[in-house]
Amino acid sequence: MARTHDVVVLGATPAGFAAAYYLARQKLDVSVMDAPAPCVECPLSDWSPKGLIGVAGLPPGLGKRSGAAAFSRVCYHSVQLNQQVEHRSRGTLGHFVRAGQLVQALRSACRAAGVRTYAGATSPAIRLEEDHVELIGSNHLTGRLLIVAQSRPNDVLGELAMPLRTVPNATLVAAGVDVPLRARSARSLAGALHVVELPERSELGAFFAVRDMLHLRVISNSPASGTRAAELSSMVARLQQARLIPADLALGRATGAVWRPPAGVALELETHVAKRCLLAGTAGGFAESITGQALAPSVRSALLAAKVAAEALKARDVQGELMKFKTVWRRSLADSLRPPNTSLHMLLPLLFVNERIVAKFTRALLYGENI
Repeated sequence: MARTHDVVVLGATPAGFAAAYYLARQKLDVSVMDAPAPCVECPLSDWSPKGLIGVAGLPPGLGKRSGAAAFSRVCYHSVQLNQQVEHRSRGTLGHFVRAGQLVQALRSACRAAGVRTYAGATSPAIRLEEDHVELIGSNHLTGRLLIVAQSRPNDVLGELAMPLRTVPNATLVAAGVDVPLRARSARSLAGALHVVELPERSELGAFFAVRDMLHLRVISNSPASGTRAAELSSMVARLQQARLIPADLALGRATGAVWRPPAGVALELETHVAKRCLLAGTAGGFAESITGQALAPSVRSALLAAKVAAEALKARDVQGELMKFKTVWRRSLADSLRPPNTSLHMLLPLLFVNERIVAKFTRALLYGENI
């Protein structure tokens, strides 16, 4: 007879491993299915606001093991790259991480905690039964509960036959590139997140250095077709001309990616709960609305889902306990996922003539606060 785990997690993502680690530390039998999925979160270098690295429920020392680098400055550059304003904090504003290193650090912590990871060659079919769930693919896993922590919400909801409202931010797309840096250039760019005003008001540029890597990206909510690769290439060239980044970048050794974060989708879903199943991470649409930053909200949502799942396994009414997830995540995450009360794209040019709003703008950008 096939082994029945307490919880099966679909998605070898930061969110998936965060949930698995928490559950394993509760002495539960947990397995993770590592299966292919659409690219909906940054696979390159990324940033997260303060509070994620070291949050309760994640492995101790995760920042060091994942090579996370703190930043305390956010620099804003005008569209002509001839004006700059800066918000500087005495403390940490957030961290830069490389997605691959973070996943590997979480995978290792999960392995040490007793979590087993199974690789799947294709995306598995999900079968929800009255007393168990099944992932059916090249590996067949059975669990009392399931947490889905990867893929596009539409795809997961379609698989589970769950409803989805029309999502206004479904067009958000990001194009990014990681380029190796020389040590001197890495030191000069370290410690700051750079935000760039772009000619198209629906687009936003950003760049930062994490260790020996320079990351550049363009985020767009324009409905126009395309991958934004051309806009990214143009931004890189203009930043080099303005001497904001090195002119001798090893672009031939760069790694690029395009992804579509489900910005704001969590707030639009009818429910994140199916029969013995919770949707967390990007599968639940947990990405903030302006930059599509998914790392912090997806991991936090997964930890909340894991806590609800652990309690549900103790309850007589398992499904009733799972239904509490809606209230739990909205209380903790909804405010940070909602777009600010004022368009940041429209406000960005005003920073260069009114520096008094730079601090408020930064808090809105990083933490979703209203201006």
